[in-house]
Amino acid sequence: MKHKLTVLVAISAALTLAGCSQTTQSNTQSSQSSQSKTSKVAKNSSDNSNTSTASSNTSTANSKNKDTYTKLSASKMDYKTTASAIAVYAAQKYGDTWEIAVNAAKQGNLGVAFRSKDATGITSDNDGYVYEVSGTGKSSNARYMLAGDGADKQVTIFVKQRNLGTTSLKDIVAYLNQKNDADLVKQLAEKTQLNVKLAGDEDTQKITNNSSASVIPSSLQGTWYTADTGNGNIDTLTVTDNKINDEAGFSMNVKAKTSGSSTSDGYMKQTTINGISFYSFTNMGQTPGQGSTYLAPHTEDGQSVIVSANSNGRTNAVYWKSEALAKKNSNKQFSDLKY
Repeated sequence: MKHKLTVLVAISAALTLAGCSQTTQSNTQSSQSSQSKTSKVAKNSSDNSNTSTASSNTSTANSKNKDTYTKLSASKMDYKTTASAIAVYAAQKYGDTWEIAVNAAKQGNLGVAFRSKDATGITSDNDGYVYEVSGTGKSSNARYMLAGDGADKQVTIFVKQRNLGTTSLKDIVAYLNQKNDADLVKQLAEKTQLNVKLAGDEDTQKITNNSSASVIPSSLQGTWYTADTGNGNIDTLTVTDNKINDEAGFSMNVKAKTSGSSTSDGYMKQTTINGISFYSFTNMGQTPGQGSTYLAPHTEDGQSVIVSANSNGRTNAVYWKSEALAKKNSNKQFSDLKY
């Protein structure tokens, strides 16, 4: 009997130990599983945090990109960019023939012809040129006139003879910058051609034999260079005994007489402004003033130069005998000149 009790006690103890072992193993597995889940949650939380940070950085970068559009500056616009800006503005603001011209120019070139008011039938107090804009190389009803200088320059926009309104160049630029159209303006400016002859332009006439006479003084003649363009580019001015060709957009056959009707022809007069002797070059049928080009032989830093100015004697550019001198004196202001 005693032997049987001893066996039963041993079996009971073994069963108890086995149960404890299973409980401990179960608790250990449960603890490991819990730690594993906790680790995964922490990892996922970390991943989500990294993803959120990356998303935030991407959003910030995109926001910055949206704020870094190219901008136009009304005070630093050359002739071609000005023409392009006016065309894009008028196309968006008024549509009609302006939109046709700009859409055509995207596929080709933006041509700008210089016309007289008499040739276009436009009646205006402005005595300057009528600028006719086309994207097809043919005569167009998209026209504008300019008055004044710099960012405050006044731009009057027409469709044929109809005056659509007048605004300043700085307001045009502000409108285009708001629309993020600076890139389009610059792309068209690269393809803009000034003082072109448009097919169907009844104001175009053949040069007469009178242009063979020497009219322009030798002190102005030659090839001259300026970097006063606001963008560092070099513009060239070529003057012969009877013709001026300014790469910035002015070209004229200078006649000895003040009569004629072609916008490619003009006449010269001498005048003194701010103590400097200028020669004014004015389109036939107009009087010297707004729309005229004023050139004066002058000396700066011991070098012969040509000063280009407006009718008030305010300097537009100083032309030098070489590109090197032009670059050296880029946008430099001289004390004896008015700006």
